Amino acid sequence: MKTIVIDGLGLIGGSTALAIRQKWPDHQIFAVDVNDIALEFAQSHGLVDGGFDRIQDIAATADFIILAAPVSIILEHMEQLAEMQLKPDVIVTDVGSTKRQVMAKAKILTDQGIIFIGGHPMAGSHKTTVLAARADLFQSAYYFLISDTITDQQHRSAIKSLQSLLSGLDVKWQLISALQHDRVVALISHLPHIIASGLVNMSQDELSHSPLSLKLAAGGFRSITRIASSDPEMWTDILLSNSNTIGDKIEHFVRILQQVRQAIAQSDRDAIWNYFYSAKITRDSINTQAGRHVPNFYDLFINIPDQVGAIAKVTHILEEAKINLINIHILEIREETDGVLQLSFSNQKDLIDAKGELQRRGLSVVGGD
Repeated sequence: MKTIVIDGLGLIGGSTALAIRQKWPDHQIFAVDVNDIALEFAQSHGLVDGGFDRIQDIAATADFIILAAPVSIILEHMEQLAEMQLKPDVIVTDVGSTKRQVMAKAKILTDQGIIFIGGHPMAGSHKTTVLAARADLFQSAYYFLISDTITDQQHRSAIKSLQSLLSGLDVKWQLISALQHDRVVALISHLPHIIASGLVNMSQDELSHSPLSLKLAAGGFRSITRIASSDPEMWTDILLSNSNTIGDKIEHFVRILQQVRQAIAQSDRDAIWNYFYSAKITRDSINTQAGRHVPNFYDLFINIPDQVGAIAKVTHILEEAKINLINIHILEIREETDGVLQLSFSNQKDLIDAKGELQRRGLSVVGGD
């Protein structure tokens, strides 16, 4: 039996606790959080065996310490751990969204012989509290492990132990340096959040005064700006912990927008066409490469009417057929017409079975070939 301490009971920390609980029911799991409501919820729903508001009150008993708070808090708590008497073979890891600051701070632990493994599961939701936690949140997602401190056999053995503990997450492990990680996530995660929030902020006045715009925003606009509903506290912390890299990405994107603006002003049809064509080719190649090499999800798309109970009908069909659905996304719901429901599965068999069941029940399904 192992003792696990999860420091931070948000969506990621809570979901990690759930996945460990299901895989290793005999392990003891304790949580640290300043939010009493989160601790009470986690204990009453069996996610953890106990809760504390200070990491100093429980860390000394831990075989594994998982730092799942915002990066700024992770850095503070790493300093606190460095001043404590921990178990000699304890493994400390984190799930922070940026890595260079964390890995730099890790030196105060590794200098004392404490094993630290930087990590980041590429999973989440715009819902960020423990109330939204679920054990399958990470299924088929990438889980980055940071290579900077993996220098000897002891660390490689610790990684195997950590991967065994987290095997219930059902993730795809990926080794990467802290520098490369922060560059990648700045482009594929941080910048898109900035852009989505910028679009919403830019449209705020027009949408609030125009009923027509509000109706239109219920379709594609709402879909592409969904991530703007994410926790502002969390995203403030993320941007400040990766500021230089994100600043470079913003400047690059601004230059691209300026080029498009110039092409429009000059009626440069070829430049505008090339802008969209280049994006199409690159986007299509991402789909192709993902499907050939490392498929994250297997997706079906359903034309679904904007009616009460329409989505429940779909999920009920899958439940009756005992088909595991790992993600569902409303791409577009418009008045007086069909919307598009995206269903994601973890493997090809589930996708094929789902397509057959849904078509047999009269639903219009696209994909799965």
